[in-house]
Amino acid sequence: MSETENYVIGFDLGNEYAQISFVTFEEEEGDVYNIPVCICKRNGANQWFYGKEAQKFAASGKGGLVDHLLEAALKEKTIGIDGQETDAVDLLVLFIRDCLSRLGVYKEKVCIKALVISVDYLTPEMVRLMEKVKYALKEFENIYFEQKVESLFYYTIYQPKELWSYEVGVIDFSEMYLKTYRVEMNHKSRPIVTTIDLKEYREIGIPKEFSSIMEQDRYLEKTDEKVCKVMEGFLEGHIVTSVYLTGKIFEKEWCPKTLKLICRNRRVFSGNNLYSKGACLSGMERIAPGENAKAYLYLGQEKLKVNIGVLRMEQGKTVREILLDGGTNWFEAAAEFDFMPGEDMHLPIALVPLDGGRERIVPVVLPEIKDRELKSLRFKCCLSMKSENELSVVVEDTGLGMFYKPDGKKYEEIISLGGSV
Repeated sequence: MSETENYVIGFDLGNEYAQISFVTFEEEEGDVYNIPVCICKRNGANQWFYGKEAQKFAASGKGGLVDHLLEAALKEKTIGIDGQETDAVDLLVLFIRDCLSRLGVYKEKVCIKALVISVDYLTPEMVRLMEKVKYALKEFENIYFEQKVESLFYYTIYQPKELWSYEVGVIDFSEMYLKTYRVEMNHKSRPIVTTIDLKEYREIGIPKEFSSIMEQDRYLEKTDEKVCKVMEGFLEGHIVTSVYLTGKIFEKEWCPKTLKLICRNRRVFSGNNLYSKGACLSGMERIAPGENAKAYLYLGQEKLKVNIGVLRMEQGKTVREILLDGGTNWFEAAAEFDFMPGEDMHLPIALVPLDGGRERIVPVVLPEIKDRELKSLRFKCCLSMKSENELSVVVEDTGLGMFYKPDGKKYEEIISLGGSV
């Protein structure tokens, strides 16, 4: 990294390996591949090692290796290291900081405009973990996290259009078992809605080590046959323009049958920066949205599938005001507003599906405030998402100036979005 550039960093964080990519708006870019997600401390000293160095130092017997850091942090484990108990989240943050330090991001004149961490899934537990990581990395002003499928979306729309004129496929062995992704775009919708279908085949895995070269060759030959069969079904009845292969195992050509199949009438690419580079491009779009991001809308599991708003009365007419936009990450969606209740003491919440389905109105019953007339009531409403399918509506009395004090209570109703999509 040079010292006078504005950088965006994409950090593909897996349980086994991490990949890092960086880009600038001046088109400088770079990657660091296959960093083992592990850490090691020298016995009796405050000296730490990370990644491949950690594995090498632990093998010398002078320290204990802690691997699978993401899984340990997700399970909120406390890990014993050199006689002391350490929070796995703290170890994960140490690992991330070291990776970024080696990249040169802490140089005095280097400006990081955005850091985007890409993970396999954004369950509520993973979201809580990523919020802890974000809080710990206070030195970065803009930190975002997203699923790898979203990183794949941004990677795709930044490629030449002839590579994604129809469907795009991905064969992923980055976690040592098979995953496939299918990228599809509905060109009839505006914006063009993109969906990505993920399928996992945990029974099709590849061990880290083999007892002999002969055993490895036999195992990979059988795995090639299994992957080829999966891809036959993947391609049948579909026009797939391009296929990407990702995972350390693809550094060697071990799957001739699969390659022969997928290379027929389509472009095939192999590399390990698919998600980290996609995360970079996602970060650039968050800072300075481009034309492609405006024209294409990604709708994944972590995205709101509906526009969420309220119905208000203005000059005798009912007006719908959208407060939470469909297509945003559910864990980032939040809004608050003040309002005066109507005579029915209901707050109408509007749910408008992005797929053109029927609008749904959910009347939230407002609390009765003791010894208060209707005209003296003022409420504040906070909207947020509990999960990708649960909307929290919190209402509280705000009082009325010097005449009425707030009652100090909060009233919450949970609305399921399942019936609206």
